[in-house]
Amino acid sequence: MKFLKYLFLILGCLIWAISISQPLFSLVGSWHLIHDGYQYGDLFRLSTLSEFRDPRVQCEDYTPPAHARPDKKVHLYVIGDSFTEKQRVSKKDFVVDNYTQVKWDDFLHIKIDTSETNILLLESVERHLRQKMVARIKVLIPDTATFVTTTESPKILQQLDNALKANFTADRLDGLLFQNDIFLTLKSWKADFNYKVFDRVNKSVTLVNDDRDMVYYLDTDTPNVTSSFSEIRNTEIDTVVMNLNRSRDFADSLGFDHVILSIIPNKVSVLSPNYGTYNRLIERVYAHPNLKLPYVDILADYRKMGRHSYLKGDSHWTCDGQYLWLNKVNALINRLVEPATPL
Repeated sequence: MKFLKYLFLILGCLIWAISISQPLFSLVGSWHLIHDGYQYGDLFRLSTLSEFRDPRVQCEDYTPPAHARPDKKVHLYVIGDSFTEKQRVSKKDFVVDNYTQVKWDDFLHIKIDTSETNILLLESVERHLRQKMVARIKVLIPDTATFVTTTESPKILQQLDNALKANFTADRLDGLLFQNDIFLTLKSWKADFNYKVFDRVNKSVTLVNDDRDMVYYLDTDTPNVTSSFSEIRNTEIDTVVMNLNRSRDFADSLGFDHVILSIIPNKVSVLSPNYGTYNRLIERVYAHPNLKLPYVDILADYRKMGRHSYLKGDSHWTCDGQYLWLNKVNALINRLVEPATPL
């Protein structure tokens, strides 16, 4: 009995230590002893409806096209969100010689190599474009070397405060104890029961198309700027385009040769654009007469692909959807670096 008491005490101390320490949580996660909760899709993580359990698949079969100018090195810089994070795309997916990626919330200290053709790709999911383009980009900082820095770390007392905050600790405890297959199965039974008996699902998701598809609540039933159905005045579209152009001018001043825009559609904009009055954000930005950036348009292609474009239990694209986007980006890069081919 005494042995069991000590065993449970040790286990309790370990669980407590991991739950208040993000570095320790990340370390244990690197050993594949715990899951982050996204192994079956971000929307499944929110809803735990068994029908939308969608195991994560690595998209590793893509081969970029031939380089249009093998005699000229191309450096692609990407400012992006989760669609272009390193777990999804990397240098091997692009027809480039050098590659640098940074998140919108971080900072890229940059020194341009003028011997290369330098291309900047601005990638944003539709739901966050209006938030990002209230001003020109702030991510790029001219410097004597190129490196990425994250937003300023909080002071030691703030770090301790964050470690003990209920929301941070709860998330880590959830990942440690409840994101394994046993507990996910139990949570799915509960979620399925609530859905089938009470027609209730987690408020963070929305079921569309007679409940056959799942999308983010942020993209549907909210008046906020993230929704595909919140009204956008023409003056706001003008402002978005103006700040995109200002971002291009700023990048030009740093030495970039080209700036590309890519707006990734919200999942609902593809699978259920008639859910409400679609605000046509992507189409209106791309069609704006003052837009000075070449862009990668995948909205119509994804609508033709239908459910093959987005994962069932996730808000991100399938491998087919990702490969289509990569083909379009690489084709545009080749057109930009080949001077004999007009745009």
